[in-house]
Amino acid sequence: MTLTTTALQRFLAGIVLMFVLVLPTHAQQSDDEDIWQTLEDSHWVQDGADDAETIIYTFTDPNCPYCDKFREQATPWIESGRVQLRHIMVGIIKRSSTPKAATILGSEDPEARLADNRRAYEEGGIQPDEAIVKKAEGQVRENNFLMRDLGARATPTTIYWDDEDKLSAKQGAPRPREMADIMGSPKPE
Repeated sequence: MTLTTTALQRFLAGIVLMFVLVLPTHAQQSDDEDIWQTLEDSHWVQDGADDAETIIYTFTDPNCPYCDKFREQATPWIESGRVQLRHIMVGIIKRSSTPKAATILGSEDPEARLADNRRAYEEGGIQPDEAIVKKAEGQVRENNFLMRDLGARATPTTIYWDDEDKLSAKQGAPRPREMADIMGSPKPE
């Protein structure tokens, strides 16, 4: 029997998952910390206060309507200074996703460029800047591979520490009732 590369990757991921499910909690915590460090080392855009008490990573495609919805839902926590979202920019939805994500990542002010894309979302988002795209396209590809390697299949995929100090993930836009758990606190008033 010959396995294709994809089949082999799935097989190995399944083996790793089986070990994670049967490992003691302290070993799983170590795996969670390794994953968190990998996310921290990826190419992301800060969205929120430097001193926010909660950091959340989210895989974001500039053409993703659910990413835009999630960011809108997270606004009260971000504006209150409680949460910092770290958008790991990917390009998976449309042909224009990678150039837009690269333009955001490679710009002088990625946070402002991400906000520009959100404001212009209904009109198609930002226009890619070819000079920036050439500089940052590789970072987007690395993020795409990271997303795949972590088993994420949708944007947004949001990764956060739950109330039991375990790494948790939500694929797709969360339901409103899930937001407090993901954000780590009740909705600010």
